Amino acid sequence: MTNHGEQAVSHASDSPQQRPPGSDPTAFVHMVVWLLRTQAVLAVATALVAAFLGGASTALAVIAGGGVGIVLTAVAALRIGSAPADAAAMTAAFYRGMALKLVLAAILFVVVAVWFAQWFMPVLAGYVATLVAYWVALIRVGRTAGSA
Repeated sequence: MTNHGEQAVSHASDSPQQRPPGSDPTAFVHMVVWLLRTQAVLAVATALVAAFLGGASTALAVIAGGGVGIVLTAVAALRIGSAPADAAAMTAAFYRGMALKLVLAAILFVVVAVWFAQWFMPVLAGYVATLVAYWVALIRVGRTAGSA
């Protein structure tokens, strides 16, 4: 036996007008675009530092690593963002998106390791620069949530 309050919650989440918290498609798209831009800026900034310290080949390797990070983010976001609004489907899409991202990361890093074998540390530096964008995004979301 359920009380009336539980029924109201379950019916509200099933209606097409009500979406789970944080599932606004427009906000998701804006956040993904912002994240991809931030990753690109961080990768280019890291490449400029690498060009100064190690030359054009090193900078190109950093850009390749940054490109891997950006592609992985875009693929995961497309996979996750295309999920229906119900929580179970969103969770399943998230796990499928992350699994795809992991497999694609392995493939891309093997390809990049073959092309940039001599400069693999700068490739990793470019990839890590794109990961920093996730921390910046967490800070940004935290500030937004704190002011709401």
